[in-house]
Order: sequence, then C-alpha cells, then structure tokens
Amino acid sequence: MYDLVPLIKTWLEEHGFIVSVLANRIDGTKKTGFFTAENVTIFLEDYPDYCIVKCQSPTDICNQLTQYLQSLPPKERKEEKEVIIKEREVVVMPCPYCGTLVKITEQRCPHCGAYIKG
Repeated sequence: MYDLVPLIKTWLEEHGFIVSVLANRIDGTKKTGFFTAENVTIFLEDYPDYCIVKCQSPTDICNQLTQYLQSLPPKERKEEKEVIIKEREVVVMPCPYCGTLVKITEQRCPHCGAYIKG
C-alpha cells in the first residue's frame, strides 16, 4: 500500500492547510476569515491489503481528497514467494588411518577402504 500519511499531508498543505500528524490521525486547519477557520480530521486504518481513510470535515474537502486518492495509480504489489529452507547436518570424522573426512554413517573409508568403528 502507499504510505498515505505524507501524500495526504502534502495534499492538504498545497490546499492551504496547516497540518499536524499524530500516528494514524491527520489534523488540518485553514484560516477562512478573521475569526473563522476550516478544520479537517482524517483517520487512517491500515490493513495488509488495503487502507481505510475516514474524513471528518466539510463535504467539499472530503470529496476533493477522495478524488485525489482515487486518481493515484495502483501501487505494484510484490508477490511474496514461499521460501522453504531445508537443513541437513552431515557429521563427519577423520578416518583413523588416512585422515580423510568420512560421514559417521559410513562403514568404510571411501579413500583407503579401512573399516571405521562408529
């Protein structure tokens, strides 16, 4: 998924809002008059496959934000490949006669043919 917090923050700042971000909440304030201001609060709920954006403000700014978010191109998804790791431990010991490393499961040394006691 996109990291929507910086995208939404930048979009609000471009529309004249002073923005503060706290975790999954974005607050914006835009002065509209001497004693008036427009406030917007946006909550983001992030899930593995999607994100929910909840906007609490006048309808027009929410509609504009929704149109902006819908205009973003879909982000490419990386397919997760299942990785199977198989471990196998092979214990070896030196042949007492020639010193060649021999698996402990072997009866005879593959190099000199000596019988190995396990």
